[in-house]
Amino acid sequence: MCFFNLWKRASNANNNTEISDSTTDSTKSANCNKEMLISVLPKQANINPKGESIMSNPLISLTETELRDLSRHHIDTFENWSRRLIDEIFKNHYGNDYFNFMIKADQPLVRSEIKKRIEQRMKDNPGRFPRKIDAILMEDIEYFLCRDDLYDCHFKAILEPFYSGVAEVRKVLERLIPIRNKLSHGNTISIHEAEQCICYTGDFVVVFKQYYSTIGKERDYNVPVFLRIKDSLGNDIVREDTRYAWELHFYGHLAPKIQLRSGDQYKLWVEVDSSFDSSFYEIRWIVKQDYTTLIKKGTGNVIDFTLTNKNVSYAPEIHIELTTKRDWHRFHEVDDSIKLNYERVLPPIEDTY
Repeated sequence: MCFFNLWKRASNANNNTEISDSTTDSTKSANCNKEMLISVLPKQANINPKGESIMSNPLISLTETELRDLSRHHIDTFENWSRRLIDEIFKNHYGNDYFNFMIKADQPLVRSEIKKRIEQRMKDNPGRFPRKIDAILMEDIEYFLCRDDLYDCHFKAILEPFYSGVAEVRKVLERLIPIRNKLSHGNTISIHEAEQCICYTGDFVVVFKQYYSTIGKERDYNVPVFLRIKDSLGNDIVREDTRYAWELHFYGHLAPKIQLRSGDQYKLWVEVDSSFDSSFYEIRWIVKQDYTTLIKKGTGNVIDFTLTNKNVSYAPEIHIELTTKRDWHRFHEVDDSIKLNYERVLPPIEDTY
């Protein structure tokens, strides 16, 4: 049961009044992750006139901006998980070019309206979407997850028995779509809509994590891996193959060219398979030049450093390693690694002619 439903019923019991639960469906409602909600919301503790402690809705204390940001974060998390699931399943069954796959002569896997909309979004926002799947909307997620043939073939085993069937999945998504649209267009959402957003998206993410945890146990090495890289220049790179260590060269024709200069402040984010708790592993990174000269080192999934004139003409390298707390590791001493190779650093603009 959703944490906010529990709050309403607790408040109802304390006040000896009957409040209808507007979030309860005629179909079975999926359980909302209470621990997740408590971890992201401020704790509220109130005392009634009898001196008894009562529960208070933690969303009430948030500003409108905080409420929107919290809801937006949960929507983004859900959409990212959904895109990952759909992309991996479709690649496995229909190939890398699944957007053009034909199930039958008159039945495409992806209908033409969706393909046209994706192509237009990518054209209007160059560089924003590294893959076609990243340009789909929540309406498209509903289409893929709830289309009868795709649901029966691919998603039923993942979503049930957590959900009672495709009708419930569709109903929940249909409730999320207008909330997502309000957030995307800067409109105000109610506390009730925020409750639905946090609970419903949280339920889906729990299901997806359970699925990935299950298939992870079937791998030879069940360890977290790096999935994505983003940087302060707007580059967004999704990893295609996690079987080997990840190495990228940001020059030439096979990767985006990144040209750094003295004085540049550069920041990089790495995304790890979130079906693993972050307390289970550690990320260490080092930035160096000339193979041995240290620029900066640190821990965590955010790498940031500033280049100086001492770095001019040298080609920086970033080495990032992930190590679990197990006493064995996939690659000898580490479980995953990234090596990023950059162009030689140029002098500051004011020193060029």
